[in-house]
Amino acid sequence: MRKIILFILFSMGYPQYPYLVDLYSNSAFREVADGLSSNGVYDLEILNDSTIIIGTTGGLNIGYYDIQENINFSHFIDENLPEGGNPALAIQDDVIAVSGVVSVETSIGTQSKGTGVSYSIDSGESWSLMPQPMDSSHQDNSSYTNKWACAWDAFDANSLYDSNLECGLNCIDCAGNQKSCMMYDYISWGTQDSLLNFSVTTDIQNVSYGVAILGDYVYAASWAGSLRRFNYSIEDPVWEVVPLPMDNQSTLQCNSIDISSYQINPIGNYVDAGDCGYEFDNHKVFSVYSVEDTLWVGTANGINKGIVDSESCIDWQHFTADEFGFYDDWIIGFENQILEDGITNRLWAITWDRQYSGSQLIYGGPPSYTDDGGVTWNVSTELDNKNLLTYNISSSSEKAYVSSDQGLYFTANYETGDLWDSFVLPSEISTQSVFDAEHMEFFDDIFIATPQGVCVYDGESFNCESSNGNVNKSFYAYPNPLNFDQTNQLTFVYSGEESNINGEITIYDLAMDRVGRINGEGVTRWDGNNDFGDRVTNGVYIAKYTHTNGDSHLFNVMVINSK
Repeated sequence: MRKIILFILFSMGYPQYPYLVDLYSNSAFREVADGLSSNGVYDLEILNDSTIIIGTTGGLNIGYYDIQENINFSHFIDENLPEGGNPALAIQDDVIAVSGVVSVETSIGTQSKGTGVSYSIDSGESWSLMPQPMDSSHQDNSSYTNKWACAWDAFDANSLYDSNLECGLNCIDCAGNQKSCMMYDYISWGTQDSLLNFSVTTDIQNVSYGVAILGDYVYAASWAGSLRRFNYSIEDPVWEVVPLPMDNQSTLQCNSIDISSYQINPIGNYVDAGDCGYEFDNHKVFSVYSVEDTLWVGTANGINKGIVDSESCIDWQHFTADEFGFYDDWIIGFENQILEDGITNRLWAITWDRQYSGSQLIYGGPPSYTDDGGVTWNVSTELDNKNLLTYNISSSSEKAYVSSDQGLYFTANYETGDLWDSFVLPSEISTQSVFDAEHMEFFDDIFIATPQGVCVYDGESFNCESSNGNVNKSFYAYPNPLNFDQTNQLTFVYSGEESNINGEITIYDLAMDRVGRINGEGVTRWDGNNDFGDRVTNGVYIAKYTHTNGDSHLFNVMVINSK
């Protein structure tokens, strides 16, 4: 289960002294370096009874129990792992898939850039890297010509042009304004070819925020890159585009797609107040998840259930919130829980309300679940009333765990009253945000991912670890959360003193867009305004502190609860 907008990339400086370590996981040797590579821990996946794989903002990590049952943390050293942080992670038996993202400066500001998907078929002992999936322009190939379509036209077979120039001359919106065109190519799927596909020719905003493993394929949910897959079992795998239903389609059957009206378009065409253009929200893919022979795909337009046949072709059913009753149509992730009866598969979905103000998410939402394969859905009323921003869901047969901006919630009695409890994090964690949690059943420990490292709860006490050793409050801000009904500013603290700030503090939102920048010397505060003097909306923000000596980069999550 992966989260699109949640992943924030910050590079951390750390020494890289590789050595070989013998893991208690019974899987020979891996090349790792000691300690976590980053404090920003966003994803946890269990590899086996004694080993957990950890995705962070600074690369892939591993936690394992030694022969004395002590927990150790290391980070992988391999040139075939993707650059940057890891927004998505999936494990199926010995196969691991992990994606990468970096932040880059563009002409329109800071943008996210996908750095590919790496996979291992031997539990992380060796890795192969697939570049971020992109489409090629075929204009130089006389036998395979790109097509162009107006971004404002209602699509049909007459909407396609052989050149951008020809298309541009005919691209007029409903108000009579000249508009731009988009480039397409053709793909094959099943026994059909010539399916029209919007050409994604950049890795900017093309980030694999979700990965899944099913059969011999790794699937990637890449937002602007739509849904892609490759066959990891062959020597030279290539990316394939996977068609999904269009917004107005409830099903999409393999080998029966109407190619005269169908197109794949993860960008979509802008729709203005005059109802010009059209959208393809169901091709904007947030998440992908596998359960046996079924693929679950979350988009900006609901949930897609795909049954994979023996030829690896997929029949889709498209669910929307209005029709099927889950909370709302932004689907950020999934979790399959096998209940105590050993029979019932409960599928949880992270279902967000897609309300935005500019680039700021106003409200997330509670999880929803189905016990009958998607036919009917239920919403957690209690968690809805808490106004949570849900990041992730994990489970055992007895409990479900919900990670959120307000901490980690769990329930063992959902059927008897929607009863949820919350963990009280230890004092050394100065934020309430929890991004993921996993129950290590063999040792009965719970691993908790936070913006300040990993905490392990053994039922009685917490053991927390950061990239700098034991977690501490070397940099934080208070009050956290900031509530404008109570106060109008945050105060930053470094090394125990407000007066110790000496450097730059940059505020980011969860889309990794810069909100504000402060040059601090001595007591330094933030009034909750952006660079333009406007108060930011409700949400989670990241403060990045860079000391003048340039040696350390420390971060803290701040929750803004403005009314």
